[in-house]
Amino acid sequence: MSRLILVIGKAGRGKSTAMRRMDPNSTFIINVLGKELPFAKATQYLEGENLLTTASGPTILREMQRISQQPRFKDLVIDDLQYVMATEFMEKAFVKGYDKFTQMAKNIWDILRSGSTLRSDLHVWALTHEDDSGSERKMKTLGRLLDEKLTPEGMATIVLFADVRVHDNGLRTYYFQTQSDGVTNAKSPIGLFPPYVPNDLQLLTQRIREYYEEGVEEWEKSRYASELALQL
Repeated sequence: MSRLILVIGKAGRGKSTAMRRMDPNSTFIINVLGKELPFAKATQYLEGENLLTTASGPTILREMQRISQQPRFKDLVIDDLQYVMATEFMEKAFVKGYDKFTQMAKNIWDILRSGSTLRSDLHVWALTHEDDSGSERKMKTLGRLLDEKLTPEGMATIVLFADVRVHDNGLRTYYFQTQSDGVTNAKSPIGLFPPYVPNDLQLLTQRIREYYEEGVEEWEKSRYASELALQL
């Protein structure tokens, strides 16, 4: 089965930028909002080749199945998953009743579930926004069904939270939290990552493959350990 990885964070925390070093020859991006990708390699992602712009849940599902049948793609990135719900909500803003919320929840459920049922060597990265309105930081959703009944983070073994630290000299460090601190729902298997890693999906996908495919359990023994180590 494929591997679903959630990357959750507020706007401006480096989620989309984390794609900057991904290999366009083996990476497919589903661009939900159609926004310009914030890195130089963006010109190497071409609509219909390794890029699709759509906010339609059923279309995304069909595309995921299609990509799963193309072995050259090793990483599938959905950026930004939360706007599948937001777009559908705005399109149905004047539709009364709760059925629309049920359909929105079903579309996201189907996408997340499909993220772990595709080709076994495919990594599915779902980049999405964060809700910190309560006592914990979690994936932003619309409606109670996803929050109370489904718990999206529970559908992935790896859940990363994006954040940024501004240093005294004004420099910024963008990073992902890999384990819960009691506030976030971040999680990852024992030994896979240190507590904080750079916002670099290429580095992370390499480490995940090393962990699962080569059996290198302790990240200290990883060939990527020096790059994974992050001083905050």
